[in-house]
Amino acid sequence: MSEARSHHGRRTANPLPFWMILLAVAALCGFGYLFGPEYYHDPKYVQTHVGARVLVFILAGIILAAILRARSGGDTFVRRIPGLTAIDETVGRSTEMGRPITFSLGLGTLDIQTLQALAIALHVVKLAIRFGTRVIVTMRYATVYAVAEEAISEAYAAAGRPESFNPDDVRFLSDRQFAYASAMMGLIIRERAAANYMFGEFYAESLILAEAGNQVGAIQVAGTPTITQIPFFIAACDYTIIGDEYYAATAYLTRDPILSGSLLGQDRGKMILLGLVLLGVLAATALTLLGTAEAKEAIKFMAEVFTKAK
Repeated sequence: MSEARSHHGRRTANPLPFWMILLAVAALCGFGYLFGPEYYHDPKYVQTHVGARVLVFILAGIILAAILRARSGGDTFVRRIPGLTAIDETVGRSTEMGRPITFSLGLGTLDIQTLQALAIALHVVKLAIRFGTRVIVTMRYATVYAVAEEAISEAYAAAGRPESFNPDDVRFLSDRQFAYASAMMGLIIRERAAANYMFGEFYAESLILAEAGNQVGAIQVAGTPTITQIPFFIAACDYTIIGDEYYAATAYLTRDPILSGSLLGQDRGKMILLGLVLLGVLAATALTLLGTAEAKEAIKFMAEVFTKAK
């Protein structure tokens, strides 16, 4: 297979022709129609919900096109995220001070939030390996511990330093919320962490952990999709990752073409959805002002197109 050079200087394989992907998508759609649920064959269902189906395929096509463009070497700009840019600073500071980095994966189970936090932790670990800096990763659930230990061990092996991996630096503290918070707080203070990361799902313990980091003068970077805890992180941490920045972190750090293209495509899809929402509001307002029976039926149809899709 031929190769092309991306704008990052790496050689990437040319993607499959677009017509082949469209053919595969069409084949899958036909398979779903023939062997899917019975209501797919109901003309009323098709008439009522075809709009939502078309929109889904349009959004999927936009994301797919963005991924293909990124894989073929197209530019996929991701704006600067200060909290993630500061990773180099935190690792460098920890190395200079000879003190470890602590990284909490939060209270989540093995879900998308915790896996995203683990991906960020692996990036920090890989950078710290180059300078011989310790990174102590903690979690609440044993299932997360097993995955994290294996992933971090592989990171050391991939860097050519498997003997430097210390299993004690991956710690399962407790499956109880405040027992975990107490253990993590004691760990930060005893180790006098130079940098403290908190990524994942957090609740009432968020400020407890952040205050422990402040007591030892650690640079603190936090990120969580739990919106009720974001104000506490903003108040107590040096950098806070909020909103979609949390899920964009992997694409930002790795610059992987597939992840970056998917991120770009999703952003374009959100812009289209926002535009449709605004157009729908304007159309519904205009039809309401008309007040006719036909206008009311049109409003009802517009609502059913997206609210009753299966």
